[in-house]
Amino acid sequence: MNIYFALASCFVPFILIFILFRLFIRVKISTELIAGLFGLLAVLPITFLQFFLSGIRPIADNDLFGLFLKVLLFNGFLEEMIKMLCLVFLPAKKLELKEFFASALLCGLCLGCFESSVYFFQHMQEADARGAELLYRMIFMRIFSSDLIHMFCAGLSGLFIWGCRHKKFNLMPLIFAVLTHGLFNFFAYFNNNIRWFSVAAVLFAVIECRIRYMNLAPEKAKTVRKSKPRSSGSAPSKKKPADK
Repeated sequence: MNIYFALASCFVPFILIFILFRLFIRVKISTELIAGLFGLLAVLPITFLQFFLSGIRPIADNDLFGLFLKVLLFNGFLEEMIKMLCLVFLPAKKLELKEFFASALLCGLCLGCFESSVYFFQHMQEADARGAELLYRMIFMRIFSSDLIHMFCAGLSGLFIWGCRHKKFNLMPLIFAVLTHGLFNFFAYFNNNIRWFSVAAVLFAVIECRIRYMNLAPEKAKTVRKSKPRSSGSAPSKKKPADK
């Protein structure tokens, strides 16, 4: 197994989305790099807080309710709050909505890709010829599951920040980001068919991103229309005064 190739494959989604956003949304390369850097920086406080809180107040995961509370706190609340705090430093007022939203998606995707590389190193020592195949399968599965949930939950957090910066406060995108991420990890914990409900969590995050984005986009379109000059047309004809 080529370790460098496997490690690089963890970051293929980030590279592809980075290029697509640059070509089609025209996001500045510097903005994309900063968003990716914030995604990497978020890993440090997330790891520290998860380890610190698990030592102080361990949550039992031997029952469904305890497991749900654990993933909701450790994966949903902590990760999404820290990602949101990192996104606060993006210049929301200097970027258009589509650019800021794309940057938020890149931030979450970069964190997800880095998390995949961490899982890769954790399982690499146990890998043999069969284990190498399983590692590549794990990386492939995470591209269409964990990477996406990190990406679109960060997108929801980014839309929350955008709304706050533009006097359109709505807490629901942030709440959905936390709950969706928690539900995804809850269902992914199982080794039976229940884990497929994690796919529904990803789809829900995608749909919510679409809905929340469209709720903000029309407001911007209205301001553009108001600033446009009135189109020149035929002036309404004035009635001539009646002859006396």
